Amino acid sequence: EAFDLVLRHGRNSTLTMLKSEFPSLGSGAQSSVGQLFLDMAHYILGSDSSVDHMVTTLYARLFPLAYRRLLGGSLSSVSEECVRGAWKDSGAFGPYPKLMMTRLSRSLLATRVFLQALNLGIEIINTTDHLRPGRDCSRALLRLWYCPYCQGMLGPPACRGFCQTVMQSCLGGAAEVQPHWRTYVDGLGKLASSMRGEQDMEAVVLRLPSILKLALKHAVNARTRLSTMVSPLPRGSFDL
Repeated sequence: EAFDLVLRHGRNSTLTMLKSEFPSLGSGAQSSVGQLFLDMAHYILGSDSSVDHMVTTLYARLFPLAYRRLLGGSLSSVSEECVRGAWKDSGAFGPYPKLMMTRLSRSLLATRVFLQALNLGIEIINTTDHLRPGRDCSRALLRLWYCPYCQGMLGPPACRGFCQTVMQSCLGGAAEVQPHWRTYVDGLGKLASSMRGEQDMEAVVLRLPSILKLALKHAVNARTRLSTMVSPLPRGSFDL
């Protein structure tokens, strides 16, 4: 849920930026951004999609909109599919798509692995939580609970060996899990501690509006060059 909140906040911030800085892009850009964040949510939950494909799809959808509404280009003499495929070869958005891919790949992968490990722990807890002692075991545990000697109420515990024997026989299966559980918890803690900087999904996602803004401004500043490259092209000049 915490990661879902981060993604929602990042999406809303990005949509607000587009509406404020590039209102002419309209609902098409908002839909493309919404799809990116939806794909990211599916990815951290284990989908087969790749981060590079998500980012490539975003900019492929944005470029025809930017070409027509920000750069003043016309799609009458060239197909939209051709323009959509031209953004990579033209370097329309500068280094920012690659930057977005790199940062998202690292942070989303770390989040995905963390969630998978966390879900494994939840499954283990749910499994061990259903363990129930048998009748003989319950009686032995009851004796331990009410034994004043075992609790040290009448001097030093006189039946420590008995306590250990009962616990081993009743909860032997759970006891065998303990070393592995400690290792798992330690590993999960180290993984959580490593989710900083470029592996901190929250920090990376909240920077996406700035990266996308820089990418679109790069295209606007290269308006003349991009119009020259794209406008005269015959239909199908770029491989899709």
